[in-house]
Amino acid sequence: MKQYKMKRILHCVPASVFAVLAGPAYAATVPFTETFDADHANWADGANMPLSWSAVGGADGGGHAFGSFNFENAQASADLVVLRGSQSLGASGGAFIGDWIGDGVTGFSTYVRHDAAVPMTFFARFAAPFNFPAGVAINFAPIPPNQWTLIEIPISASNPQFVTFEGSTFESVFNSIGNVQIGVRTPEALAGVDTNVTFGLDLVTIVPEPATLGLLAMGAIVGLCGRRKRARAKAQTARGSTG
Repeated sequence: MKQYKMKRILHCVPASVFAVLAGPAYAATVPFTETFDADHANWADGANMPLSWSAVGGADGGGHAFGSFNFENAQASADLVVLRGSQSLGASGGAFIGDWIGDGVTGFSTYVRHDAAVPMTFFARFAAPFNFPAGVAINFAPIPPNQWTLIEIPISASNPQFVTFEGSTFESVFNSIGNVQIGVRTPEALAGVDTNVTFGLDLVTIVPEPATLGLLAMGAIVGLCGRRKRARAKAQTARGSTG
């Protein structure tokens, strides 16, 4: 994969502060889906400006977030982040921030849309709180314009979609996630062209391992049965008291 044109965020802070930000104090909410039904949920565009938001027109017909990017200064095949969910901005209330390995995250997915005149290749970048290092996974099939398309990325060291860990390892990256970013590879037809492309985002999701999903479903069923039993007992007591 060609070199990424991604800005590394550097801060002069004590190591102890970094340890607090990157440590176990943060735990991802698993499973979780950002639906954007209320607002842009503090997600940002490539320049860290808040995304725009619409209450309708999303992948599920509901709300979605969107932002634009101008390719006037982009070189062909340059890889550019266009959508950002950052810990520093409080994206999704921090639901995606934490130790994905320890928290049991095994899958990431999202719906994306663009209005460029040509298909575009998307990638996802999962980075530490200070934006480096990161794991970069490619959605190899180019996405056609003007339609919501699902991107799915298994969170596994053996997933061939991961093309770099930026000099680090899968374990080092995913035990401290602070940024979830969506980007595109610049098509030759857009390189250096003064045109704005709108990128839509919806239903950003992380899921646990299947066994955990089964336990969550079982817990929900048990809880529902318990509520029904309590309701029946309450109804019987009420009938007895009026008989």
